[in-house]
This record gives sequence, C-alpha cells and structure tokens, in this order.
Amino acid sequence: MIKIEQDKLSLQDYFYIGYVYLIILGIISDAIFYGIFGISYLNYTTILDALISPISLLTNNWKLSLFLGIMFWLMYMYFNKWMYRFYAYLREKKWYGKIYNIEKMDKKYAKMKAQKSMIPGLMFIFFLLFVSMRTGMGLGTKQKFSEKEIIPNYTLVFKDNTRLDVRKIGQNSMYFFYFIPGEKVITVTPISDNIKQIKVLEKD
Repeated sequence: MIKIEQDKLSLQDYFYIGYVYLIILGIISDAIFYGIFGISYLNYTTILDALISPISLLTNNWKLSLFLGIMFWLMYMYFNKWMYRFYAYLREKKWYGKIYNIEKMDKKYAKMKAQKSMIPGLMFIFFLLFVSMRTGMGLGTKQKFSEKEIIPNYTLVFKDNTRLDVRKIGQNSMYFFYFIPGEKVITVTPISDNIKQIKVLEKD
C-alpha cells in the first residue's frame, strides 16, 4: 500500500480531500435521515446536493453548529494535549503498571505524539458524530410526528395556482420533502416541474 505523507500534500490535494469528505458525509447522513422515513434518498439527490447538505445544515442551525464546534475543539485538545498529560499522570501509578505494560504504552504514546497531525482521526470521529446526530434527528422527528398533530410551516403554490399547507422535512436543488397534515408518509415533489412558490407560514 502506498502511503502519502501529509507534508507532501498540496493545497489542491487538501481541497480534493475536503470535497470528497463532504460528499461522502452528505450522502450517508442524508440517506440515513430520509431512510428512517422510508425514502430512498439516493434516487433524489445529486453530487452537488450531497456536497452542500452538511454545510447547509450547519449554517441553518446555529445550535447544532455550536455544539459540533465545541465537540470538535474538545476532541482536538484531548488528542493533541490532554491525552498525553493524562497518560503521564497514570503511568506513575503503581496500579496502572500492574494492569498495562508501561514500556509498550510508552512506545504507543510516543508514536502517536510523533504523528504530524491528528486531523484524519478527528475527521473520522466528526463523521461518526455528525451521522449519529443526523440519525437522532430523523428518529426524533419521526416519533414527534407519529405522536402529535402535524402543524404546517410552509405553503406550496403549484403551477396551476393550487395551494397546499405542508410540514417541511427537507429540500435539495430538485425536490421538496414534506408531510401533508393527516398523512403519515412523506411526499416528495419535484420543484422545477410542479412548484411555483414556496412560502414560509407565519408562526402564531
């Protein structure tokens, strides 16, 4: 297997890695979210939708962005500093030496500390965290709408000027995903061929 050292990566390589990372993150997280509602999301998405999806979700939900930002910073601090300090404290304890081989553990932590960046590991952890939260959002939304009355928050104006009050679940560049009050399944409608306007309903 060919290994590429991080210091040999160009700026273009980092952009490419970030591009692929966001696409994979968007596809998997959205596929899981909509799959909870019985929607095969891969039939309704494009590469551009998958790329924008995580960014759109974070920019439109400041609480989620703040939480993930704090979690990422805490993980970065732990893997870069706190983990080694914690191990330095533990290795001086007699009970710790009885459980673990100190020599092997020293080599393990020295090897980890010698690595130039923990970013790949952090990206993987962030991926798991983001997908887990997206899964929780889907399960929470499904349970909420199965137990309570669906209250519309958008009005769809179709090209024949008919109107429909719906509860929005999601949207991408081509499709609008929503619940019709009184129904328990999601309706998916193409935007360009059917919808003339999408209006936000004012909250009472």
